[in-house]
Amino acid sequence: MSGIRSTPATELRPAAALVASFVVLTLVIALSATLFIGDMHRQAVQDVEHNLVGLSTVLADQADRSLQAIEMVQEAVIQGMHEANVVTTSDYAAAASRQELHVALKARIAALPQVNAITLIDHAGKLLNFSRYWPIPEVNIADRDYFKALAADPKLQRFTGQPVQNRGDGEWTIYVARKISAPDGTFLGLVLGAVELGYFERLYQKITPADDAVVSVFRNDGMLLVRHPHREAVIGTVLPATGAALIAAKNPAGGVIRNVSPIDGHERIIATQALGRYPFILSISRTVEASLAPFHRQAVVVGTAATLLLVCIAALFLLFLRRARVERRIASAEERARSERDLRAHYERFGVALDNIVQGLCLFDASDRLVIMNERFASLYAVPHHLRRVGTRAADLRRYILEQRGEAAGAWDTVITPPTPRASLDYAGIVHLADDRDISVRRVLLSDGGWISTHEDVTERRRSEERLRFLARHDVLTKLPNRLQFEEIVERGLAICSETGEEVALLCLDLDGFKQVNDLFGHPTGDRLLSEVAARLRGLPCERCTAARLGGDEFAVFATGLDVRTADMTAQVVIDVLSAPYADGERRIDIGCSVGIASFPRDGGTYEKLLSAADMALVRAKKEGKGTYRFFESMMDAAAREQHQLALDLRAAIGTAQLELHYQPQFEVASNRACGFEALLRWTHPTRGPISPGQFIPLAEETGLILPLGEWVLREACREAAAWELPLGIGVNVSIAQLQQADLTDVVRAVLEKTGLKPDRLELEVTESLFLKGSARSQEVLRDLKALGVRISIDDFGTGYSSLATLQAFPFDKIKIDRSFVGQIGVTSTGGEIVRAIISLGESLGIPVIAEGIETEEQLAFLREHRCAEIQGYLFGRPQLIAAYRPLLTPVADLRVV
Repeated sequence: MSGIRSTPATELRPAAALVASFVVLTLVIALSATLFIGDMHRQAVQDVEHNLVGLSTVLADQADRSLQAIEMVQEAVIQGMHEANVVTTSDYAAAASRQELHVALKARIAALPQVNAITLIDHAGKLLNFSRYWPIPEVNIADRDYFKALAADPKLQRFTGQPVQNRGDGEWTIYVARKISAPDGTFLGLVLGAVELGYFERLYQKITPADDAVVSVFRNDGMLLVRHPHREAVIGTVLPATGAALIAAKNPAGGVIRNVSPIDGHERIIATQALGRYPFILSISRTVEASLAPFHRQAVVVGTAATLLLVCIAALFLLFLRRARVERRIASAEERARSERDLRAHYERFGVALDNIVQGLCLFDASDRLVIMNERFASLYAVPHHLRRVGTRAADLRRYILEQRGEAAGAWDTVITPPTPRASLDYAGIVHLADDRDISVRRVLLSDGGWISTHEDVTERRRSEERLRFLARHDVLTKLPNRLQFEEIVERGLAICSETGEEVALLCLDLDGFKQVNDLFGHPTGDRLLSEVAARLRGLPCERCTAARLGGDEFAVFATGLDVRTADMTAQVVIDVLSAPYADGERRIDIGCSVGIASFPRDGGTYEKLLSAADMALVRAKKEGKGTYRFFESMMDAAAREQHQLALDLRAAIGTAQLELHYQPQFEVASNRACGFEALLRWTHPTRGPISPGQFIPLAEETGLILPLGEWVLREACREAAAWELPLGIGVNVSIAQLQQADLTDVVRAVLEKTGLKPDRLELEVTESLFLKGSARSQEVLRDLKALGVRISIDDFGTGYSSLATLQAFPFDKIKIDRSFVGQIGVTSTGGEIVRAIISLGESLGIPVIAEGIETEEQLAFLREHRCAEIQGYLFGRPQLIAAYRPLLTPVADLRVV
């Protein structure tokens, strides 16, 4: 087989990428050069504009000051007239025509090169004094524009006339006129200053920044007054299209504009500045061509450099492209060789992959001849080597499997032999082989007419699925139906019996004594016992009974066709069968069974109602002695609802004023002094009144409320004891459920830290039954509490089955004799002996003994005689609020009780 060859498109990809890179680089360089030149252009224009604006400001200020100098001379003349008390035209004519004034005026303008002459005119336009000549020539200027304007307008004080050309020397002059008025406002005449415009042109000639620069002065109406370089033809004419006029139209104060000059036709950058005190505008401009000439030279340099760089890059690109073409030819030959090697390796990997997939696979062409068969397919059916070869017919393979493997032809006709027409070739299904294997087969028609078939051994998977389906509906240990399947069985049975009118019964079973067996002999023994119970239930002589395990040691039996009498008999049979002794190796185990019975339709029409009724009947059976059965009665339901409501009320009462702690004092017999108190919980229901602890404590244990309730009691008792003046002990009862909490030690530690009570003042009282019903975990928690410094006492001692073993199992701080033994002192001969034995046992073990329930003097005398360490009972004080025992909590002289 030939190797994989590079296509033209593949070969051109590097070249195309190189060309694209060159184009991008060219565009980047060109764009960068363009942006740089553009930035240079903007900067050059800004520099020219900035220079022109600065120069126009300076020249405008200079022109303003030059004209202001004339005004100062005029002000001096007017001030002199006022000082001479000139009030009439005749006074004015006499004062203004004096030769001394001529001499003074001539001296004043000698220092002002821009001033041609100062002239005084009377109210009729007659020349009165002239700084240039003396005597004064006979001249009248009443026809001049400035005289007419000032004579006609009483409010007008100044006027600048139009430029006038001197016929003798050709110089242009403008006249700046000031009105002279009497104190009453009478027009007396003018003081006239002649400004020589050539002075400004000569000045601007010296300071213009370049040959192309033009400096002009316009009147506000656009009349050109001064221009350098001089243009005779436009002086004194109004030019509306100049840059100064365009700027003045937008901003009279001045600005910058780019405009084609109507005078010389050049595009110019123009800056203007209005004079501060006079109606003139100064304009300075430069041609765009001349002002941007340095920029153009720099732009040529940058453009040339960019062009040379692009030429160099293009040359390098062509060289690289030529070399790449040669290298590509060499690489193409190497690639063909490498592709052929890779293809061979690919086929090898493909073969390995096919041989290692889970599914068996075989591929046939359009002629039903074998193309590929992997090892998994061959191993599934033990296909010999000669049938694995390429070209083997599907019919030959089918014949071998049918003859050699003994498989059913019907199944394999749909799997190996292609049907006709080929359009119906696709297939997916499970084939069961003669050797009890299940094979998942999938067959797919290919577009070229061939077909591929995959085969996977799913035997274990199907068995696992069947097992999972079984486990989902059966108990793992006993193989009995679990709660889910039992519910379905009962619901189906109830539906059938609803139609037939047949009665049914549901029996709830609970093993008596199973927990003790489990705790005593271990869980493996308990599991074997449960399996044997299930076997006995399956062997019940009841054809229409179905047994199930609901959980733990709870079982149930659903029996159809049972009336009350037969249900009674069946329940007794169940009790007898399950109560028979069990053998566990050489060990004999005896347990019992209690049964609760509910019947349909009397006790309920659904699974939930029947199960609930049977469960309530079971509870009654266990309470009434175990090893028996009870039928459900309606009053049981009412009692259950009553208990449920009471549990809800108890939950709501936690943390409220309904719950209180009463305290009963404890005394040392030797000193007759109080040594501590026992905290006892009391509940006053808002509607039912006081509830007996014997009623709500078991309820709290059943519902789990004993945990929050016990924590509340512990916290309140420690808080109260921490406030006492005397460091008396405080006893708190702890239940088995609390001791099975993993965090009880942390809870006690937190309460002690928060209340500030010392650990050795807290005494936790546990019942002896803990060491029979409890676990190793409970005893571990007790050891952690004792390590914390808390005192541990055993309550109700003597009522258990192994009192001495209990004392040996844990180092208790105190033994509490149960009130039932104390109550027998002086009543029966054995009562006192038991108490004396417990006191002696405590003395021998070094453990103090306290007797509770003392109600008579006789009992007290007996306990004194036999050296009981501490006493507690109604004889000394009933459980009450702590306020009743305040005298015992203060360090007074005598706290004795007897």
